[in-house]
Amino acid sequence: MIFPVKVPYTVGPDIVKYEGAAFNAHPNPAYLYEKKKALETNGNHICASINNDCLYHLNAYCGFDLNTTLPAICIRLEEDIAILKDGHLHTIGFCFPSGFYPAQKLGLSFFDMHLPVGDGETLRRSSEKVSALISKQDAMFRRYVWTLTSLPSLSQLPSYDKPVPQSINDLYFRTETQTTVGVNGGICLFFVKVDMHPLHQVWDDPEKRSLIIDSVNSMSDAVLTYKNLHLIKEIVNK
Repeated sequence: MIFPVKVPYTVGPDIVKYEGAAFNAHPNPAYLYEKKKALETNGNHICASINNDCLYHLNAYCGFDLNTTLPAICIRLEEDIAILKDGHLHTIGFCFPSGFYPAQKLGLSFFDMHLPVGDGETLRRSSEKVSALISKQDAMFRRYVWTLTSLPSLSQLPSYDKPVPQSINDLYFRTETQTTVGVNGGICLFFVKVDMHPLHQVWDDPEKRSLIIDSVNSMSDAVLTYKNLHLIKEIVNK
C-alpha cells in the first residue's frame, strides 16, 4: 500500500523524476469492470475530448491500435488518463475522479484546473513552469496525493452522497499515483492510479496513525473545507 502522508501537509507540485512503467501492463480485470460500470453510468461526465488527434500519441505510447477510442482506452487501463497540449486539457477519461466532474475541465489551463484547490497558491504559481516541464519529450515525473473519505467507491463524483462517518471504521484511505509522460508537440500524457483501503488497515500501525493525525491537524481551514475533512478531523483525533 502506498503511504505518501507527510507532516506538515502542503499543497504544491511535489513532482519527482521517475523512471519506470507509467501504467500497469497487466491490469486487474475486477478493476477494469469497475471502470466499465462508471462509464456506463456517468460516461458524459467523466470521459470527453476536444482533440481526438491527441489519442494517437496515447495509443502509440500504450501499444494500442492507433484508432482505439477514448472509452475503449479507459477500460483497457487501470489508470485514469488525461492529455494536456500546450498546458491545456484536451482529453480526459477519469472514471474515478476526486470530487469534481472531469468533463467540465476540458479546455482549461493547468492554472485554471487548480483554481478550486484549497491553499493551492504555490501549485498555481508554478503551473506554467510545471506544465512546460512535464510536456518535454520523454520527460517522466511522479506525484502522490492522498485523502480520507467516508465514500467507499473509487469514484468520488460530487453527485454521490457521502455517508456521515461515526468512527474510523467508516473511513477510507484514498491515494492517487500520478505519472506524467512528455511526448511530441508539447503533449503530456497524465496517468492516475486510484487506490482505496479501509482506514483501519493502516490505523493499527502506530507510526502511520500518528502521521495521519498530525498531517490532518496541520491542514488549514481552506484545505479541510476543500477536502471535506472537518468532521473527519474530529474523528481521527478521538
